[in-house]
Amino acid sequence: MNEKFVLGHGRSSWVLARAFRRILTGAIVCASGLAVPEFAHAQQKTFHLDRLEVPGAPEDGVALFRPVTNQRNIFYGQLALGYSLRPLRVRNITTDNAILARTSRSSVIQDQLTVYGSAGFQILDRATLGVTFPWAPLQTGENPNYGAGSVQGIGQARTTYVTTGGPTASDLRFDLRGTLLRSDDRKSAFGAQVSIFAPSGTRYDLGGDGNVGAMVMLTGEHTIRWITLVANTGVVFRPRRVINDPAGGSGLGIGNEWRWAVGAFVPFQQGKYRVGATIFGQTGIENDSVIGDTFFTKRNTPIEWQVEGRMRFGPADHWWVGVGAGTRILNGYGAPDFRGVALLGAYVPILDSTATSPERKLETRARWRAEHVGDRDGDGIPDDIDACPNEPEDHLGPDPEDGCPMPKEPPPDTDNDGIPDAEDACPKEPGPRNPDPAKNGCPTLIKVEGSVVHVLQQVHFATGSTAILPDSYPMLEEIATLLRANRSIKRLSIEGHTDNRGGAAMNKKLSQGRADSVMQWLVQHGVESDRLEAHGYGLERPIESNATEQGRAKNRRVDFKIVSQEQ
Repeated sequence: MNEKFVLGHGRSSWVLARAFRRILTGAIVCASGLAVPEFAHAQQKTFHLDRLEVPGAPEDGVALFRPVTNQRNIFYGQLALGYSLRPLRVRNITTDNAILARTSRSSVIQDQLTVYGSAGFQILDRATLGVTFPWAPLQTGENPNYGAGSVQGIGQARTTYVTTGGPTASDLRFDLRGTLLRSDDRKSAFGAQVSIFAPSGTRYDLGGDGNVGAMVMLTGEHTIRWITLVANTGVVFRPRRVINDPAGGSGLGIGNEWRWAVGAFVPFQQGKYRVGATIFGQTGIENDSVIGDTFFTKRNTPIEWQVEGRMRFGPADHWWVGVGAGTRILNGYGAPDFRGVALLGAYVPILDSTATSPERKLETRARWRAEHVGDRDGDGIPDDIDACPNEPEDHLGPDPEDGCPMPKEPPPDTDNDGIPDAEDACPKEPGPRNPDPAKNGCPTLIKVEGSVVHVLQQVHFATGSTAILPDSYPMLEEIATLLRANRSIKRLSIEGHTDNRGGAAMNKKLSQGRADSVMQWLVQHGVESDRLEAHGYGLERPIESNATEQGRAKNRRVDFKIVSQEQ
């Protein structure tokens, strides 16, 4: 059923990748079938006015969805506060000259303050699952002056009263986003997403659409040297609405829309700071006798520009804060004279959990041993394997099942590896327990000597690429653990080198890209970016002769050097 309403008086891994692509494709097909805009909710009075869709994920822009994900599984949350000045003008909703002449105020909605709450997960280095809920605690405005009788051309029985004041809630948006294609150096990516709008918004004050909607969109980006270009395009399936049309043909009709956004980002200091600019907008794609022509008409084509800045901070740069500001380019509905946005967000890695309680058969075996061997302290650990048979285990400390309670004042453990300094052969370098006292608590794949972090296994990359191979992750994790535990290391230099095969310029670019990849890996695993620097020297600094394959293999390396350290 189609309805027309009048504003009256009164008061928002390859297999996994292939499987995910199939899931996303199916979701797109399903979402396309969800939109039945010709069947509007019988009690719906207006529609969703705000044209800003805040993405909410850690690398997104204020208005730009990016096809990138964190390499670790994470949970994220973001809270944004937006202000719009005059997002709905009288000329957006009527072309009736008599109404325009009687109305002294130029805007129907004067001020709109909106809170955008977002949360979600990024998993498998491919998928983003998120939800965003916009809510406007403040909205001010005034309806046009329709003259005597309030509504001309329609009897009072057809009058629908709507409010222009807040607060007002908008529709919940559920996002399923995926990276479908990505280059090895992560400088180019292409993705797709399906967003479902649940009809949770208010019906009378330009809050929600009043019916299930969907947005199907493609996203892409490409980095050229120091600038990242981003583009979004897609279709929004919405219920059809007409408001303020007492005489027919003079009101505002809305329906399915084409949405787009283009922008660019420039990072500084290894991504700690970022500035960007975006142009985003939409236009209607329908033309019928109910809502009229909406394709690139003035009232149905809101376009805005916006500049923004963002900064990361906090432990491992897991927090971010940002601001954005801009205004309209075209005067379509929802495009304000000024829009300002401030946001705060954070993410946390999703750690693998290990069950602390034993399996049932082990539990039964432990009880049998306790009954036949003895358990003097009653802690459930038989005396023959209880290191402290007269003191009950409190299941705390580095070994929660050894039978001994954790000391009230644990001995010093400088590197926080669970091995006291008195037993730790490497008290400033975290490492596992080892029966050899000379190796107890020492890392197994790296060794610090003076200002050099020697690696016992080189960082391995895909041939001719900056992509790090998984067999290098354990060694890089030891370096990350060393830096997280040893705060006296203020700055570490990551230096990439190649052999002499290929041109000097190509080798230098490759070595710089590989050093950048290692630095990015360490940042994503909890090392602050301001403690790292990356340099590529290409073939300039060999340590062996390039005349032999063995020498060339040694020259293809990544070195780690401490450039600043507290004594």
